[in-house]
Amino acid sequence: MLPRATRCAGCSTCWACRRSEANAARGGRFATIAAGQVDMTASPEIPASGNAVDAEWLQRALAAGGAAGLPAIREVAVEVVGGGFGLLGEILRCRMTWEEDREAAPASVIVKLPSPDPKSVSLCKRLSLYEHEYDFYRHIGRQAPMRSPALLYGDFEAGSHRFVLVLEDLGGMVPGDQIAGATAEQARRVVRALARMHGHFWNRTDRPPLAGFHDSFSPKRLKLLQLAYLANLAPALDRIEGLFAGEMRRVAKAYGVSVVDYLGRTAAAPTTFVHGDVRLDNMFFDGGDGIAMIDWQVCGIGSGLYDVAYFLGSNIPTELRREIERDTLMEYRDIVAGMGAENFTFEDCWQLYRRNMLSLLMTAVLVCGSLDLGDDRKRRLVETGVRRTLNAIEDLSAAEFLPARRPVFSLANGLSILFGAAYRLRRALR
Repeated sequence: MLPRATRCAGCSTCWACRRSEANAARGGRFATIAAGQVDMTASPEIPASGNAVDAEWLQRALAAGGAAGLPAIREVAVEVVGGGFGLLGEILRCRMTWEEDREAAPASVIVKLPSPDPKSVSLCKRLSLYEHEYDFYRHIGRQAPMRSPALLYGDFEAGSHRFVLVLEDLGGMVPGDQIAGATAEQARRVVRALARMHGHFWNRTDRPPLAGFHDSFSPKRLKLLQLAYLANLAPALDRIEGLFAGEMRRVAKAYGVSVVDYLGRTAAAPTTFVHGDVRLDNMFFDGGDGIAMIDWQVCGIGSGLYDVAYFLGSNIPTELRREIERDTLMEYRDIVAGMGAENFTFEDCWQLYRRNMLSLLMTAVLVCGSLDLGDDRKRRLVETGVRRTLNAIEDLSAAEFLPARRPVFSLANGLSILFGAAYRLRRALR
């Protein structure tokens, strides 16, 4: 649950006040919560599943989040938000019918819970993904120059990693479609928005609100990522026939034993605050130049070019990416340079983009190897995104950043062999 804190008198510097001001400036009518505005005694239990989200639970959650003056909820219609949303979580849209009409009472809210898939929950717990998103909404979303849904209520249980978020419904905006892919105009819009967010925090990650926030490149996290990658590599190479073929199969294996060193070198580049999962299915477009983003589970401190590579590499049809990527990166570089990154040249930008494109093998392998792809759209979403990413890695010759030679006898190499053998044994015993 959100901890108590001293009430703020309306200053201009704390993250709570800035979020409130930003919400008012964009016409928000929701009562967003700050640390200290949650009534701990009235907070409801974290729902075990979406089936436990009903009118009574929502009433208590909204009241605990600071909206105690709302009328009673007469009934609530709950629908699962399908498609690409919620690969690692369960997303519900709750449409409320109120006893009284009141402007402050939202017609609907979004409730986010852990995934019903045990494998996904296990992955999220190992990498602290639910905790990352909870902390983003508590501390960073209030200051980041990228629109995100207003947080109406949140709770996180450290031991079990159970969590719940009640968020503003962005259903009035136009959602992106990752399978269809972005248009050239949408792509430029997204990259401009990323540049503004990255430029705001560029090489300022040791200052509030980022000081002490999750470091995407901490030594402990890099080791966990390598273990997760190696554990999922064999099933990923096997599950979607023909996706990893030929040279790309060799590259995926070589990357696995080099993850810690490779990402550690990438961490030496300029750092900023990154979203980490810049998929079109996580974006909403308004009528102007703005966008909003959801799913902040893998956000943290890292290379801004990771976000750009993730978006251009997996969210745009391959031919269009080839046509616009250099011009789009030039615009990105110009924006961050204008916000303080004066010594960041286009050549620096281009090389970091290529290096981070290879890093997308991490996402490709974890998604293909660990997630439940039984749903048809989810499977098409993964296949489309991974295929585009692998094409981009080949187009950019990004594999040249891997070490020319790797030691035959190393812990990573041994783990790779061990995980592969264990996977083949499990398959043989089925």
